[in-house]
Amino acid sequence: MADARTLAIVGSGPGLGSALARRFAAAGWSIALVALRRETVDAGLAELDEYAVTTCGAEADVTDRGAVDRAFDSVIDAVGVPDVVIYNASIYQAEPALELSREALQLAFDIHVVGALNTAQCAIDAMRRAGRGVLVFTVNSLARSPEAMSAALSIGKGAQLNLALSLERELEGTPIHIGVVTVCGAIKVGTAYDPDRLAEVYWELATQDPASFERDRLVLASDDDTG
Repeated sequence: MADARTLAIVGSGPGLGSALARRFAAAGWSIALVALRRETVDAGLAELDEYAVTTCGAEADVTDRGAVDRAFDSVIDAVGVPDVVIYNASIYQAEPALELSREALQLAFDIHVVGALNTAQCAIDAMRRAGRGVLVFTVNSLARSPEAMSAALSIGKGAQLNLALSLERELEGTPIHIGVVTVCGAIKVGTAYDPDRLAEVYWELATQDPASFERDRLVLASDDDTG
């Protein structure tokens, strides 16, 4: 994807979202940030001031399809159809399944699955018109190996992974690709899961040759990592 020049992060924020924005901006990409709160968007955009790139931001509740539609319209008006969209919205609730309320489960499902689907439908609709694109989902090890004390997150991320796999099959043979980054540890500066290290993983996935696109990136700690 040598000609790809625009990244949109849905669920932007400090930590990983910020690192992703900086990594792609450092390579000259235009950056669009979408978050629930305006102050989060503004803080993210301010971090990009040092880069000579075009930026824009939009507020959206990812569980509201109309809000996501409006956010994508504003992004496309400002920077064009994104070449890469990263879905990074998430919520953590430390509750075992036997204590999990319907409301907590619904919230986890809405953010991890409904929000991901809203984003996918909006992004892919635009990418189809543009004739290219990569949509990347951020999951974690709970999507593949659930934990008892993180039932809502395990269910939400597991369902999001299945959504990504379903989209991949539906888009097979098209110029639109689905990527999945599985982060197998807590994201923290100075560890194997440092946001800047993770941003390199997304960069490599998003910019690979479309003709030999590989969907999965599994981020594990190595013996040389600290933390």
